[in-house]
Amino acid sequence: MSAMAITRAQAFPRGATAVERWSIRLAASVTRWATRRAERRQERHEAMLAAIQAENTRKADPRAIEHLLAQVGLNGR
Repeated sequence: MSAMAITRAQAFPRGATAVERWSIRLAASVTRWATRRAERRQERHEAMLAAIQAENTRKADPRAIEHLLAQVGLNGR
């Protein structure tokens, strides 16, 4: 989540021309877009790391060793 709080109400300097007001609105829109994009990228990154961690910490099958030993013709116990 972003620490920025962007609101729709914008304060324009007194005497700002139409071009200046337009450029301030454009800058706010670009900032909102970039912030959302960065947040989505961070969420995807965290999900990918969680998936990698889950894959690396899977529990081993307790019967897997016995199965492998049986494949080569040895008794496990």
